[in-house]
This record gives sequence, C-alpha cells and structure tokens, in this order.
Amino acid sequence: MIQLVLTLCLLITSSFAALAQDAVATLYSSTGVVEVTLSKSMRTTQGREGLLLYERDQVRTGVDGKATILFRDGSEIRLFENTEFQIQEASEQGAGERSFRRKLFLRFGAFLSNFFGRSDHTVIETPHFQLKPEGTSFHVQALKEQGSVALFSGKLLVQNVRGKALLEPGEAVLGVNRGDILSDRIEMLTQQLQLQADPKELVRGRSSQKLLLRIQARGREGERIGAGLPIRIMTDGEGVRIPGELSLDKEGKAEVEVQLLAPDRLYRKGLLRFTVMVDDPRGLKISGTEIEIRKPGAVKRLEIDADTGQILPRK
Repeated sequence: MIQLVLTLCLLITSSFAALAQDAVATLYSSTGVVEVTLSKSMRTTQGREGLLLYERDQVRTGVDGKATILFRDGSEIRLFENTEFQIQEASEQGAGERSFRRKLFLRFGAFLSNFFGRSDHTVIETPHFQLKPEGTSFHVQALKEQGSVALFSGKLLVQNVRGKALLEPGEAVLGVNRGDILSDRIEMLTQQLQLQADPKELVRGRSSQKLLLRIQARGREGERIGAGLPIRIMTDGEGVRIPGELSLDKEGKAEVEVQLLAPDRLYRKGLLRFTVMVDDPRGLKISGTEIEIRKPGAVKRLEIDADTGQILPRK
C-alpha cells in the first residue's frame, strides 16, 4: 500500500514537472480584471500571479486591467487596459546558447515590450502590420481602424501588404493601416525619458549593491513634461529588485533605488541593461530610453606587439 502511494506521488510530481517544463511564459503580475483562456482545457480563468502560460493561451485585460507576461528567456510584455493578446507559437532550441522562437498576436489594445538579442526570433502580428524585433524595447497599439508602434531601443522591422520599414530608436509609425506605405510614415519622437545611473559602474565582489536611477521626461525644447505619468523599469538582469508602483513627480522626474542581489551573476555578455518607459497608453509618443552598465572587470585586456601589430599570447 505504501509503495502504491509513493508510486502515485511520483507520477503526480513528474506530471506537474512536465507541465511546468512545457510552459512558455508566466503571468508575472496581474491587476484589475485579467482573464486567461487556457488552450489545454478551453476554459477561462481569472489571471493570477504565477499562472503558467502555454502555446495558444490567450490573455485579455478589462477596463482597469494590466498584466505582465514573463517569457522563459526573461523577455517581458506589459499588457495595458482593454487588450487581447495570444501566444500563438513558442519554442526553445539549443542547449548552450539557447534560441527562442515566438509568434504572438495582438488582436486589439496596447502593450510595452522588452525582447533580448539575436537569439530571440519573435514575430508579432496585429490587424494592421507585422513586427519583427531584435534586441528591442517598444510600445505597440492596435485600434479598430489603425495601429501605431514606437521604438525605444534595438531594431524593429515593421511590415504590411504595401512594404516594410526598419525603425531606429526614437522613431515611430503612428496611425497607420494595412494599406499605408510605412516608409513614408516614419517620424521622430520629440519627447523622451532620460535615464542616468549612480554609480555608473558597480564594485566587484560585493554580495549585493544598490543603484540609484534618475529619470526625467523632456519635451522638444528640453522642457520638463509628464507630471504624474506612471513609469516602468525593465531589466535583463536576474535578482534585481525594482519598486512596483512608480510615477513621475510634478516636475516630470523620479528617483528610484534598485537593489542588485549577487551582482556578479546579473549580467548578459558583460552588460546589465535597464530600460525605462511610460507605463500607460499615453506614453506612445514619449520615447523610452535604455542604459547599459558594464560588469566590473569585463574589459578584456590584450597585449599587442608594437612592431608586428599581432596579439601576444597571455602569460
């Protein structure tokens, strides 16, 4: 009897482990009305923190709802109010340098996103255009008659039936539909969030450190803007504690203390990246920004022969 119970426990445990392994993302946070339609059971459940998400699952936010989806590689999507979003396909390949492939669909609404590097192959479909990000943070919006997207970092290919456009940081296409020529609709964002970090380089070997992030919103002529707007800070580092509710003061600025746990393990390829964006659909025309902090000791030193120009072997 005891052996039978143990066998059943092992089977249940392995089943849960297999389900967790198949999950492609997690509902990291949820506020207000958030509903998730689960593809495995075709039932709709209330969104909750820690809910595992799978291929073909759909997330929908209500009039007061917001939700953050965290993918297995740390990439993040922040859904705003009145948004419907689906993970159509998602897979992970490779044992060493992992590669992530995703096909996502924004039926309507808006979200912020932060995707990582060349190993990330993501396609985002909307009713008005298709997006292919590369190491990218951006804000996208899909309304009934038109769509908009603004790029804050990385590169972003926007494509529809009439052609394509490659956006650079600080550029946007606003209020376009499937029939518009995208390359003719590129415009520069004239409002921006500025971000500074203190210290600019961390101390090597400490178990934990604090970082002060200073944020200022400015307009076309350098004037301070954005009083009261909520902001969101995203990072590609693990073990980074960032306060949850953040907003700009009456002068359009904010100071945020961030705690870094085990700093030596935080970095991707020697850099720790922070991105700040307006956490609201009103932030579509205010460019987010990004800073990179180099890992202490990450600079590679080489000895070069002065006569031949060849790199000398390390001693």
